[in-house]
Amino acid sequence: MKVNNKIVYQNLTKLFEEAPVYELNNKSKWVIFSDLHMGDGGSTDDFKANSDLFLTVLDRHYYENGFSLILNGDVEELQRFSLKKIHKQWANVFNVFRKFSENREMLKTIGNHDLKIAMMEDYPYNFNHLEAFRLKHQDNDLFVFHGHQASKKFQKHNQIIGLTLKYLANPLGIKNYSVAHDSRKQYNIEKRAYGYSAYHKIASIIGHTHRPLFESLHKVERLKYKIEQLCRELAKRGKHDKELEASIKTNKKDLKKYYKKNEDTNFQNYVYNTIFHIPCLFNSGCVIGKRGITCLEIEEEKIRLVHWFDMKISKKYLQKSGYEPEQLGDTDYYRMVLNEESLDYIFTRIKYLS
Repeated sequence: MKVNNKIVYQNLTKLFEEAPVYELNNKSKWVIFSDLHMGDGGSTDDFKANSDLFLTVLDRHYYENGFSLILNGDVEELQRFSLKKIHKQWANVFNVFRKFSENREMLKTIGNHDLKIAMMEDYPYNFNHLEAFRLKHQDNDLFVFHGHQASKKFQKHNQIIGLTLKYLANPLGIKNYSVAHDSRKQYNIEKRAYGYSAYHKIASIIGHTHRPLFESLHKVERLKYKIEQLCRELAKRGKHDKELEASIKTNKKDLKKYYKKNEDTNFQNYVYNTIFHIPCLFNSGCVIGKRGITCLEIEEEKIRLVHWFDMKISKKYLQKSGYEPEQLGDTDYYRMVLNEESLDYIFTRIKYLS
């Protein structure tokens, strides 16, 4: 079925206009996570592998440092598991959510995998559930929504997908399959969200695709920019800087590996076929990544993309020039800022290039 972009854009406009507004200032501190897909703790629970990492990071870093919390959809995996089992298994995580809700601020959007919550009258926690909201920075908007709203087909068949996961995939021990495993679907959803955001001169923050985006760039384009940056730095320092040379080789290897894995990359145009690169689309990635978790931070009127990971892969990332991983206390967990930019610069580009 061909998706009518006009209908999708009309739905996004309605979502935007009805979204509550929260003000941002130089004291605002938000962390944005999406796509936890919390289950029952069994073998098909995608959240289980990174659960300790997430809980530690959330409590010991973000809560203790005064951040407020945004959970941007697909928190509970209700297409596979009952709410009762999820809350029982991960009570310690929900207790930290409650700490944010009662002592800081917490906003929780509805995703396609936890859509049932919107119709529940007996949800056991007093969380603020929204379909979307806007973070207001001066006269500019950061439009926060899960992302499935940019996929008409996915919304239409969401119930069928849920039944398949619950009654077929779960008994067979098959882990979650979603749009996150389909590069073309990821791109199409991102392109619609990008087109809508650029046209309306706003910045959108989504989840859903599980693919981190910063200023409308996905991983392959960030690698290209990084290699270019490192080459410029090497030229300034001299030709025999071993650390920079090693970093260029590592990033080059990662880029080649990506293209080898994704042979059909013609559709993956980083500016989504527009003339200028407009930094109007961000994605926090997911909490269930194989190499850790990613999130977005908003602090001191800046936005940054952050990767959290453990000692299993720290050696590789600690060697990458330009990144400065920091250890979280006495834990085996590291925080690494992948990208950072001021909101003023982002909205200036959006205003004059859209």
